[in-house]
Amino acid sequence: MQSAGLSQPIRIALLGLAAALQACAVSKTVQYEEIEIVTAQSEVPTYALLDVGIMLFDPGIPEGIEEQQKNFIFPDVRRAEARYIPFHLKNTLESTGYWGSVWALPEESDAVDLLVWGRVDQSDGYKAALRIGAWDATGREWLNKTYKTVVPAKAYAQHRDTNQDPYQNIYNEIANDLLVVREKMSASDLDRVRKVAQLRYAADLVPDAFATHLVKNPRGIYEIQRLPADDDPMLQRMDAVREREYMLVDTLNEYYAGLYYDLSVPYEDWRKMSREEALRYQEVKRAARTRQLLGVAAIIGAIAYESNGGSNSAVTEVAVIGGIEGLKSGFGLSAEAEIHKESLRELGESFDAEVEPIVVEVEGQTRRLSGSAEERYREWRRILREIYTSETGGALDQELPQPETSAGSFPNLD
Repeated sequence: MQSAGLSQPIRIALLGLAAALQACAVSKTVQYEEIEIVTAQSEVPTYALLDVGIMLFDPGIPEGIEEQQKNFIFPDVRRAEARYIPFHLKNTLESTGYWGSVWALPEESDAVDLLVWGRVDQSDGYKAALRIGAWDATGREWLNKTYKTVVPAKAYAQHRDTNQDPYQNIYNEIANDLLVVREKMSASDLDRVRKVAQLRYAADLVPDAFATHLVKNPRGIYEIQRLPADDDPMLQRMDAVREREYMLVDTLNEYYAGLYYDLSVPYEDWRKMSREEALRYQEVKRAARTRQLLGVAAIIGAIAYESNGGSNSAVTEVAVIGGIEGLKSGFGLSAEAEIHKESLRELGESFDAEVEPIVVEVEGQTRRLSGSAEERYREWRRILREIYTSETGGALDQELPQPETSAGSFPNLD
């Protein structure tokens, strides 16, 4: 009778264990969604082709080391992604045929009609999340949302289309969303965006001549107060300078392209290995939890046995020892998971070492660009500026303005 009565608490413990194990063992089938990009099927009218600038992204690196490690965030990789992702988004937008010139920009510029900014919130080769904001020259918000994707193994297949990035779903969705906003705008709306961009650029360079042409309303939207004459010599000068800036940005983007292609192989290798390690880490963690739950359930069962008058010490001892071994086994697997975590860390630290210094030729001079990507960008700009200054006979400023590393004057993305 006693043994029959004692089975109830043990059954309760086992039922609890079964429920816990079921929760750990159930694996949800991951749906890998594929988002098709919308491309132009006929020639797009010139008035609809807005120029787009995509700023270098915020890498989204937490300040605390513990938080970085907890979320598998490796600063070297994130900084590389913050340069790589904008250029691939540029390529994606260009491929649609719906936009004018599209540039990757080291900082905010009034020279473009539409400015896109982003932040890397998650990226481990398996899952990615980007926070994206977009505003046109009038200050109107186009996008302010988070884009996410889960990456299948086939995205890293050797014989796949290399123009399709493993995170291509995100790029396609961003491009489609931008197009939706643009298609809702009339020809006069688009013309106003271009005119405001022209006047904002001119007002930034020569505020005394153009500051009164625009006013920002309480909603933060730029409105045109008056337009200069088409033959205004000052406006023509500003347009010429703006074209010169476009040429500078074109040259910068040639360098961005070189960096992008140099990064592409090591970055994809890192993401592929990171994906495998992240999945393995999750599997090991699940196995560790399962074994730990087994150990806890065994110990609970032994305690329940004794608390209900059980006198067979062998039963208690076996249950407790078995439970402890289950816990030890689970903790051992957790230690193995830490090895995979360390492997991820080493991959991240080695990433930047894969990127070799770049040698460029400018005006017959060979220059070696080294350091971080931002430093290389700035050196490239300094060289171009030096050449331009020598052409005009002006003095070269010793310091270039520091590029923005956050949303700057943009509205809050959070």
